[in-house]
Amino acid sequence: MNRLYLDIETLPTVNPDHIADIAASVTPLGNISKADTIAAWEAEKKPALVTEAVAKTSFNGAYGRVCCVGWAWNDASPQSLHLVDNEGNLLRSVNALIEAQRPKVDAFHQTQIIGHYVADFDIRFLWQRAFVLGVKMPAWFPRDPKPWSKEVFDTMHAWAGAKGSISLDNLCKALGIEGKTGVDGSMVAGMWADGKHKEVGEYCIEDVERVRNVHRKMQIALGERE
Repeated sequence: MNRLYLDIETLPTVNPDHIADIAASVTPLGNISKADTIAAWEAEKKPALVTEAVAKTSFNGAYGRVCCVGWAWNDASPQSLHLVDNEGNLLRSVNALIEAQRPKVDAFHQTQIIGHYVADFDIRFLWQRAFVLGVKMPAWFPRDPKPWSKEVFDTMHAWAGAKGSISLDNLCKALGIEGKTGVDGSMVAGMWADGKHKEVGEYCIEDVERVRNVHRKMQIALGERE
């Protein structure tokens, strides 16, 4: 089986129309009704709430953007590409490289994508952005895999089950694997805004390697690797 270890980094929307729609949807609670009270709320509370809501679009493929993709086939060294000119070109370039590097095996061998929360986030987000941008995805890339399907191995679901969750950093620590070293996903948007694009790419590569180490440790218990 070919194994593709995958991780993406995403950013919130910068589209003025999206931001305007989000701002319009942020309204005071029903118990705030007086005009002067509403005015005070809009001046004092609303800007922070809008900023928070915009930041959350990095988890929503309808609004957010992919800024970096990291991957590794089987035992190959991890690599990443980050956003340079536009997101569509990034996804096309990543797809072309992943396809070109895919080990050639017979038709009976499946490709399994391995990542942390990969079924419900990374794969879905990539498809959503592909729909929005008109990017053709590889024919073998799973469209709507379940976390327990053979198309994916989701390290979060393997540990926590369908309804549980655990961060990759905490899972690494639980398994005795080196965790994150000074950077986590919550910092990516700020790093990107500061022009630290190379550092984001390096962080993405490190997460791919962490996922691979977690997967290998889990394979021992599953009897799939000596």
